Amino acid sequence: MAEKSNKIPAHVRTLAIEGVIGAGKTELCKVLAERCNARLVLEEAEDNPFLPKFYKNRSRYAFQTQLWFLVSRYKQLSESLFQQDLFHEMTMTDYLFAKDKIFASVNLDENEFALYNTVAAILEKDIPKLDYIVYLQASTDVLLKRIEKRGRPYEFNMDFDYIDALNQAYNNFFFHFTASPLLIINTSTIDFVANADEREEVIEQILDMKPGSNFYQPLGTAEYSKIVKKTRNHGNTGIQ
Repeated sequence: MAEKSNKIPAHVRTLAIEGVIGAGKTELCKVLAERCNARLVLEEAEDNPFLPKFYKNRSRYAFQTQLWFLVSRYKQLSESLFQQDLFHEMTMTDYLFAKDKIFASVNLDENEFALYNTVAAILEKDIPKLDYIVYLQASTDVLLKRIEKRGRPYEFNMDFDYIDALNQAYNNFFFHFTASPLLIINTSTIDFVANADEREEVIEQILDMKPGSNFYQPLGTAEYSKIVKKTRNHGNTGIQ
């Protein structure tokens, strides 16, 4: 068996793995950071005291929830991305500062969003540009299944329309994203959290960093098995 790669290009000092709620970004970030001996910076979402209330009444608690996230993410990233670390050459995080504006665009009304943008524009000047971004894309149905599977109490009965709106907003954001090299991985047909082989496939794609914007569509273990079975029945695998 080939040795697992843990090589990150020397110029990549900061990397973020992003995705909609349920995409699996945090679990992948943990595995990849350990593999590459990177410092890990995880979003402190569950510390937000407004979040459980937000999921019960989004219109009433959206602004408080969003403002708490904005300040928390600013504080965490402005400190961690500038801070020198003697034990790690790079830093990995499971979110972008820009994600806050994506959520705000979905959650806030016109007046709230205008005020939010005024504050966010001041803060984002202090956030350094990241060297590499990974966006874990998935269909809304798949995201809902993953949310249900992980079973966080405040995420029970998650609304399809809300996740779908977030999903569309995320896809639109990354479709136009040019600030850093970007890899979009469509994870709808795989379960890299539970399946080690599929997780390794995803990690290999991330470590094979390319300039510009790139898209990767994993075949998926189940689909791969179907192809192997079908071609073998015809006497030729067709797979090298």
